[in-house]
Amino acid sequence: MVDAPGRAAKARFAAAAQQIISPGMAFSSVADHVQKRSGAYWRDLAFSRLLPALFFSLFLARQLLFVWDSLHAIHRPSDYLFVIQQLLALAYFTMLVVLYSTRLPKIGTDHRAAVVFIAFTGTFSAIAAPFVPGGTHREGLVLVGDLLATAGLAYSVWGLAYLRRSFSIVPEARRLVTGGPYSLSRHPVYLGEIVTAVGINLATAGWPSALLILYFIACELFRIRWEERVLASAFPDDYPAYAERVPRYFPNPLKARS
Repeated sequence: MVDAPGRAAKARFAAAAQQIISPGMAFSSVADHVQKRSGAYWRDLAFSRLLPALFFSLFLARQLLFVWDSLHAIHRPSDYLFVIQQLLALAYFTMLVVLYSTRLPKIGTDHRAAVVFIAFTGTFSAIAAPFVPGGTHREGLVLVGDLLATAGLAYSVWGLAYLRRSFSIVPEARRLVTGGPYSLSRHPVYLGEIVTAVGINLATAGWPSALLILYFIACELFRIRWEERVLASAFPDDYPAYAERVPRYFPNPLKARS
């Protein structure tokens, strides 16, 4: 027979042993779960999430410097527009980093070599265009260019805020987004990016950068068509009706919003 103090001591010993054993068992369970992850999972994590997020982090860091410089270069009222533009660009790159890191698993994609090549070279042609030599400064177009770039960035950021974890450069399907700017046109992020690229280069573009912008626009149009095929295949019951209701390119507020 065990007295009450003895039973209490045994209970405390059992509780202490459980505290020691449980973390080890939990760690073993986590380790087993990690080992069960497939190679495809780790490839997707590395190449579809972490590397793109790190790449856009470079542009995010660069944009922080641009914002800092623009805040210290305000001399006239029109400079505030440029500051707003830089803040929107900062929000854009911040969202790219966050969305790439946390995006949802894809349920449909088009990874043909030509599709991947056009998607990435088109994106980088827009980034490279402002740095190509051979342009001339057109003072009369600076304000127009800033207005276009600011409007395009605002529309892109609005689109990303609704697209959220479904963003990708290569045509992929994760979920069907139909709210916000996607109730006005089917590709608001692409439209905003095109307007932004034109606005940024309008006052300084020479022939080389103009050709890069034209190439970027052509690539965006290809991406739109390929992405629509992926979405129609992934959401056969919903996407055709959505495409019938909402314009492809330009917003039409007169149409019913979803």
